[in-house]
Amino acid sequence: MPRPSSLLRALRLFATVLPVLLAAGLAAPVPAAATGPAVRHCATVVSPTRTLGQACSDRSTADALSRIGAEPGQPADRTLLLEEYKDIDYGGGILYSFYGDAGGCDATGYHLVNDIGVALNVSSMKGYHDCDAVHLWSTLSVEKTMDLPAPQLGGNFNDSVRELQVFHR
Repeated sequence: MPRPSSLLRALRLFATVLPVLLAAGLAAPVPAAATGPAVRHCATVVSPTRTLGQACSDRSTADALSRIGAEPGQPADRTLLLEEYKDIDYGGGILYSFYGDAGGCDATGYHLVNDIGVALNVSSMKGYHDCDAVHLWSTLSVEKTMDLPAPQLGGNFNDSVRELQVFHR
């Protein structure tokens, strides 16, 4: 019997290997669709005069807050003052949450500072526990006072909130 040509041998090999290659390709995991960057949840506990502690978590604001250890002599009170959101109308997730160690806001309130990663992403914010107003300083050194909640911060402050003074009017 004559030997098959090299082309025939290659076709037979291909016919033998093809089902194995197809099965392997079908069993391979399909990469997940990109959903954008994960929101990092950060919390800070402040007194009226200074920052007492801060932490971040990829899981939740509660997890970030639990990572802030209470030092001896520090008040245990952690009253939610302000939440900053990634998008307008409180969308995109909470980027940063500020808690006060002396209860809610009064006329003086609390001075808050954003790190650069938060400062360049804040688009709306809500105040809690009598924190119904905020004075903002943008990364462009522009200032303004506005009422809370603020579903949008406006041109000079959208994605540009460097510092805040949250207070009660």
